[in-house]
Amino acid sequence: MSSYQYYPTGAHTAARMYAKFKRPVNHLCDPSAGKGHLIRHAREGFIGVPDADLPWLADIEDRPIGRNGARVFDYARKRFGDVRQVSAIEIDARHHDSLKELDIQILGYDFMDVQSLATVTSVLMNPPFARGEAHVLHAWDVVYDAEIVAIINAESIRNPRTQERQRLVELIAAHGTVEFLRDQFIDDVERKTEVEVALIYLEKTPARYMDLDRLLGGLTKGDALRGEIEVEVCTALSLPSNFIQDTSYRFRQAVAAARAASEAVALADHFAEGMGLTLDEMQAKGVGSDFRAEAGNVRAAANEDFKVRYDNLKKRAWGQILRSSLLNDRLSNQARRKVEASAESIYAMEFSVANIHGFLAGVIQSLPSIYEEMIVDLFDAIIERSSDNVVFYRSWKSNQKHRIGMRIRKSRFIMPRFQLSFGGSLDYESERFLADVDKVWGYLMGEPHGYEGLVAAMKKSDLRSSERIASRYFDVRYYKGVQTLHFYPKSSEVVEKINKFVGKLRQWIPGNMDEANSDFQKQYEGGEALTKEYMVVYETSARNSYGYDRPAIALLRSLKGLDDGETLQLDRMSSAVEAVHNQHGLHCGPALAKAPTAKLICMGEQRTSENSSAQVQLPLLAA
Repeated sequence: MSSYQYYPTGAHTAARMYAKFKRPVNHLCDPSAGKGHLIRHAREGFIGVPDADLPWLADIEDRPIGRNGARVFDYARKRFGDVRQVSAIEIDARHHDSLKELDIQILGYDFMDVQSLATVTSVLMNPPFARGEAHVLHAWDVVYDAEIVAIINAESIRNPRTQERQRLVELIAAHGTVEFLRDQFIDDVERKTEVEVALIYLEKTPARYMDLDRLLGGLTKGDALRGEIEVEVCTALSLPSNFIQDTSYRFRQAVAAARAASEAVALADHFAEGMGLTLDEMQAKGVGSDFRAEAGNVRAAANEDFKVRYDNLKKRAWGQILRSSLLNDRLSNQARRKVEASAESIYAMEFSVANIHGFLAGVIQSLPSIYEEMIVDLFDAIIERSSDNVVFYRSWKSNQKHRIGMRIRKSRFIMPRFQLSFGGSLDYESERFLADVDKVWGYLMGEPHGYEGLVAAMKKSDLRSSERIASRYFDVRYYKGVQTLHFYPKSSEVVEKINKFVGKLRQWIPGNMDEANSDFQKQYEGGEALTKEYMVVYETSARNSYGYDRPAIALLRSLKGLDDGETLQLDRMSSAVEAVHNQHGLHCGPALAKAPTAKLICMGEQRTSENSSAQVQLPLLAA
């Protein structure tokens, strides 16, 4: 923790910082958030800070309100605790849970990697003291129209010996103030230090809003400036070839253009409103030519319009990443949907190269668990699609209520509901399913990329011919009339890869088959024939049942906790398996321990005569 110079701000200092803001706080960002102390203090009303030390209370008359003893000051103390939008950046991921508990949008990790805080109106920061000036300068560079309040080491201002410090001193002189404070990290703080701090206030206002008179004075009457937009001016220069760099570049260009558009629209609307209404509008409203609508704030209008544009651009940019081949080549259709279900959280992140790499790195680190889920999902999908795909066996796990396991048929399995498009190729969802099959078996066979899978084979073939199509691990045949696709594994090993992966994961089979006795292995390997017998007994016992009756589905629902305690189908299936095993004399269980090897130590003289039986022999168990 010390490597990040973590010194949380106390309530007294936080109150002094908030008091510096002059404008309404609409979007507050803490780019060195830690555990969120600055934001928490505001929401809690600066506990322990006297009313006299909260300047915004000075102009408010305190009085009791309601019947519960509350005062006006009780609500006024939380003036900064109800900000419309609050975001944060924090380099130490261990603090992110604390920020999420406060319902704060986390924009990224390292603030120095952030490229834009264009929609932020108020920055509140307690950056690492060793590089405080660099963080404040970076905040100045990445905001557009905002106030910045920061506390840094006072030495950075008192002794401006570097170019960064000199620049900060100049910015304070031109755009803000500084106040030097002592003993701010002595009381009511998590970690203490006696360092003197500088409380800095900066206000960054776009020049476009600062000199409207100059802008108006520069306009020429008439249409001389109207002109056509030149295509060459809007044509982008050569873009980087890397996808991430390219997308980031386009996003930055779009943001700059959106900012200019918002400002232009706000100014155009302002001038148009100043000209009055059209004749039709005057007739409809019943007013004269001297009527003018109340003039709005140009800055507020531009910022509000830009926020809408910026959020839309950020969604577009992240959408390119979420649907890029960087993810689609690795994730199954279901896994991709789960990632996309978290899109709103991803949209909250700043769109920057660092955040893109961080997001993708997180996905890659999670690939083992993602692939595990992909494999299980595909296994369950094959089991669910057709009863013909299922082979039952007595499961290994002894403490499972219903000792039933399942595997996919080794010789062939069937997938219904495969539809063709008008051109004779598979529709999108069917092709996505085959892509999932390719990814899962590529992973299981140690060949995740670059092999001739089902999707590639299908695209080269005419599915309407119902001919057998070959791919790396499967032959397939499409039956157009019933819209089913039949999968023929190239070897039993192909299907056993997924069967054993899921079987071990769900403890249906042991980690090593040698741990099981020969009867367990026999009923597992001969499951195709035995399953027919199981189902005869099961269907006989289920003659009085009505409706949808598939024990495979019942078992999957039980595994996922969706069975509502209903076990009738599993009871019947378990009894059927037991009955068939008794008929065949199968007693599944662990392998019997082998007799230990014994070494003989002879006591006394070794004799060569036939009367050696008198020799005393002691067995010593081999190690």
